[in-house]
Amino acid sequence: MTGHDPDRLEVAEILREASALIGAHPLAFVLATAIYVMFGIWIEDQDASWSAQVTMAVAPVVLQGFLQYLLLRQAFSDSARGVTVRLLAPFIVIMLQLGLWTMLGLGYILLLVPGLYLAARTSAALGMATVEGTGLFASLAGSWHRTRRAVWPLAMVHAILLFPVVALLVGLAVATAVEYHLTYESIEFTVFANLGFGVITMAGWAVAGAAYRLTLPSHRMHEDVFG
Repeated sequence: MTGHDPDRLEVAEILREASALIGAHPLAFVLATAIYVMFGIWIEDQDASWSAQVTMAVAPVVLQGFLQYLLLRQAFSDSARGVTVRLLAPFIVIMLQLGLWTMLGLGYILLLVPGLYLAARTSAALGMATVEGTGLFASLAGSWHRTRRAVWPLAMVHAILLFPVVALLVGLAVATAVEYHLTYESIEFTVFANLGFGVITMAGWAVAGAAYRLTLPSHRMHEDVFG
């Protein structure tokens, strides 16, 4: 990939890089996904109070941000050499994850295309905050700049990730309607839902790493980042 032009990305190339990232660190991705899934199952078994509902919505996103920080830090350890590790970096990544989750969620709900556009333009932010130690706003601004000529391929990849989410939600809704014993409170529903979203989340982590890798300025690229 040496000499790759970050201004020219293709959907297949992004997916290939994401797959290479998972292939280079399979145990780390499987372990992170297992932790995420088990936490999701556990938290949904808590009481149904208002505070618990807020925790159920926010806590998995916080955990996702932290796990993503650990994964990207490991995957890009060679690129991060010489960069001062900031103690605030994990917290910045978590704050970015919370902010992006809220912003992209609203974008998807209000209108699909703006959500995909925002997802594409912020694709490299988590990688910048993790590997380069940039701050919250610098990471967003840097990602916005790096992805300016690679918007639609990245948007297409995020759309590909969105399709299984919709399919899973529809499938679970149909299953609850057809199978009377499968309810939203049942352990079967909880396990299936969390496993499905866990796999999709893992793919999202890999895409974030691929987006960062492919939008790196050419003079900072290494021949084997994922080695």
